[in-house]
Amino acid sequence: MIVADDKTFKVEVITPQKVVFNGEVIGFFAPGVLGSFEILKNHTAFITSMKIGELCLRHPDGYDEYYATSGGFVDVHENKVLVLAETCERAADIDVNRAKAAHDKARKKLEERSNYDLDQVTQALLRATNRLRIAEEKNKKSP
Repeated sequence: MIVADDKTFKVEVITPQKVVFNGEVIGFFAPGVLGSFEILKNHTAFITSMKIGELCLRHPDGYDEYYATSGGFVDVHENKVLVLAETCERAADIDVNRAKAAHDKARKKLEERSNYDLDQVTQALLRATNRLRIAEEKNKKSP
């Protein structure tokens, strides 16, 4: 077990709808637009943007908690990480049936190739695929 005072720092994950997470962790992993990155205590200050992908919060008591995000921004400053995410769902909270329906709908629109904004439909498909992958793979690892 890790001594919490030595290695923890604050993380707050916020979407337009709610505060998704607010607490102490020993590690933070995110899907940056230039590649995935990790934050540990005493990380240098920076701001970056995120893409669709997986957030991981490493807790002091030894487990990792996974989230599906559709992008946003990360601000790191003085042992605090602030995440402003478009959307962010904990793996255990993802409605797999809803994600499958969104995936199927987007895939059908791509196949039809009519009257739809190709970029919007592609992004919808990527979000749904990400949610499904995280729900199916990561739920096994989260408490």
